[in-house]
Amino acid sequence: MISSTLRRGTRWRLTPAIVLTTLLALTGCASTDDGAKPDPAASAPVGLLPAAEGTTQYPLTLTTWAGETTLQQRPERIAVIGLNPNADALQGLNVTPVYTLTDEPAAPWRDTAWLGKVEKVDTATRRDPINFEGIAAAKPDLIVAVGALEGKPDFKKLADIAPVLDTKEEDGVSWQDLQRLVGQPLDLSAAAEKLVTAAEQALTDAAKAHPEFAGKTITIANDYGPQYGLSYYTVADTFTEDVMLKLGFAANPNAKRFVDEDVVSDENLGLLDADILVVTYVSDEVRKAREAKPLFKSIKAVADGRYVPLTLVKDEPTKLVNTAGQQVDNAVWVLRAGASSVSLPWAVKVVTEQWLAGAKLS
Repeated sequence: MISSTLRRGTRWRLTPAIVLTTLLALTGCASTDDGAKPDPAASAPVGLLPAAEGTTQYPLTLTTWAGETTLQQRPERIAVIGLNPNADALQGLNVTPVYTLTDEPAAPWRDTAWLGKVEKVDTATRRDPINFEGIAAAKPDLIVAVGALEGKPDFKKLADIAPVLDTKEEDGVSWQDLQRLVGQPLDLSAAAEKLVTAAEQALTDAAKAHPEFAGKTITIANDYGPQYGLSYYTVADTFTEDVMLKLGFAANPNAKRFVDEDVVSDENLGLLDADILVVTYVSDEVRKAREAKPLFKSIKAVADGRYVPLTLVKDEPTKLVNTAGQQVDNAVWVLRAGASSVSLPWAVKVVTEQWLAGAKLS
């Protein structure tokens, strides 16, 4: 099973490297709230949720690591906070929330028509303290907050507004189980399961479409520059490696060397070697500095032309540029922590059809 675990408190406690990835992939093109306030007397707009499946029984107790709340009936007005997979899970189910954070419009896999129906897109981002007043003003009857709570006080404040959906354990949740978790209280469990199956099938289909990947090894890394260093993404037994294995690639023995620490020191640059090496860079200056290092040049994949450098486009965090000067989509965040039933099929296409298009394999 492929899983991308959403960790507790990722809104603030990400490592510096992940924080920077979040900023690169999910900021810069976000739209902001226009200041409009929802009508407190307004009922749920028509079409916020598809028809119920009739399998979820209410009242329904929502048990989380921070406490319990109860849904007396099927919710209609959903507020969503936290990382993008939370909103993705709603989008996949064709459920329109009444409240989201301003980060959501930045996601390139986002359905803009769906987003345009959201009643309140807050100016707050996931890096800001929770805007309890803003959420309350949207009058939700369910708050999807998976991975967004810093502690029980956050839960209690949200629970005073509406029932809260989060995981039973603090350890996090895979994107598959997140989709199921969101589907169940909305009485859309069957639809959620179909989304999981379709997303996993997208990987199977991509592997069949690219038999040239079979049995080859791949390394994907991201160079954040001298302050944060070079991060090895396809670490053994991680979501990113799992995706590559599902695409047909073989496990890279070097990936086991980065289980405890994913930063690649200069003396360990040789461990980046693989049948194909993909490195994404935060800037052209960082790329040139890396490529000038003798140890980097000596990597066999680099010397043999099996190296794919992709550089962040200035002022356009959702795009990268390849050596031919062509812009490609930036799927770094999805591979790191932003996978969902909506974003993963998009990212698979980006990697196979854009990043690796025409790449030389040994």
